[in-house]
Amino acid sequence: MPAPKRNPPTWLDTSAPQSDRPRAQQCPRCRAPVLRALAGRTAAVDVRADPYPLGLAAELQARLAGRFTYCLRLHPHLPPRLLIRDRWHIAGGTCAHLVVADHHCTRATAPAATPPPGPDRLF
Repeated sequence: MPAPKRNPPTWLDTSAPQSDRPRAQQCPRCRAPVLRALAGRTAAVDVRADPYPLGLAAELQARLAGRFTYCLRLHPHLPPRLLIRDRWHIAGGTCAHLVVADHHCTRATAPAATPPPGPDRLF
């Protein structure tokens, strides 16, 4: 008997992102906490990032693993923002804000369904 489906906690915002202001959500696959936002000003990218700040060595390791990194800008009088760390941002030196990386699911993907045996042509 499958376990009953539980609703997410009330503090999680499960709606789609509308801006670069990050929202605390759960990953739909592994249920880990993530920050979700639209990063970038033009043609923004829907981002799910791990909410844990990275040091310089951890950021380098994440970048070498093929993950993007983002700057989580926190200001006492403004809402937080999630910005893409591009080559110019990285070349500028150590970021004064928190650096986070793309979320990497630890849950394995489900195997692809095999088509049922039958004819391979419609006609």
